[in-house]
Amino acid sequence: MSKSGRVSALLALALSASAFAVAPAASVAAQPSVHPSTECAADEGSAARRPAGVGGHDRNEMSQQSVAAVERDMKARLKGKKPPLAQVNVPVVFHVVTASDGTGSVSDAQINAQIAELNEDYAGAENPGTAANTQFSFSLQAVRHWANDSWFNDPDSAAGERALKSATHEGDSTTLNIWSTNTSYLGYATFPWWYSGDPELDGIIIQWGSLPGGPITNYNEGKTASHESGHWLGLYHTFQGGCAAPGDEVSDTAPQSSPTEGCPVGRDSCSGGGLDPIHNYMDYSYDSCYDQFTPGQASRMQNAWAAYRG
Repeated sequence: MSKSGRVSALLALALSASAFAVAPAASVAAQPSVHPSTECAADEGSAARRPAGVGGHDRNEMSQQSVAAVERDMKARLKGKKPPLAQVNVPVVFHVVTASDGTGSVSDAQINAQIAELNEDYAGAENPGTAANTQFSFSLQAVRHWANDSWFNDPDSAAGERALKSATHEGDSTTLNIWSTNTSYLGYATFPWWYSGDPELDGIIIQWGSLPGGPITNYNEGKTASHESGHWLGLYHTFQGGCAAPGDEVSDTAPQSSPTEGCPVGRDSCSGGGLDPIHNYMDYSYDSCYDQFTPGQASRMQNAWAAYRG
């Protein structure tokens, strides 16, 4: 996700935890029909906001070939359907996964603050007048606690992810399962078009230290969950495809050649397209830099909901 800043942030977290897994190969996500091949699906895996120093493919990146296949599939599914016209309330099942000694515990206050952060971000409250109200809101339906060393320390491998999720996943395509664990990424998500291929894997995994008040400097305001939920609702990274059209398939996010580190105001990595959208939740900026989804992203999330979740 970022460079040196994320290395130091994760080193600090490692010292605070009894164990911190180094990411193994990216997990293999479900392989729906919109993936062109098994090899491509394995390379892409789930979508991930990743700290620096962690090897492997970013699990939320997609090849442009796969993006094109998804866009064709979504367009076909939307024929005869309309995106939601009113507020969509998403029930959330929050899974607190800890080590057997309690490492990774998060408080009820942190969980409630995380849900409040999601609602603030998706309502556009961080930057009124500029940020879009996406018409999505989130309600905490249940909190589950799981003390399991394997689930806590190995959520990133294909086997580890499946063991955790298949044993604990709740709800249907409209339910957001969030697992807080010791993932070596800041977080990763499944896309909505993967749901039918493997419903039990659906949801987002976040580093427990990324919750509001957590120990990861610059990434502890709860906005990792906002970023990963954006993927769960159908958004790509703002830097998807680099400077080349169609980029992230959203017309009102400027083209961007690469992820942002920190909050470099005035960054312009693609000539002629406007300044990089460093304040967008789908970039890799510091939590303090994030303050908006765009109207185009809101529309895309609504369309993806109608096509795959609603």
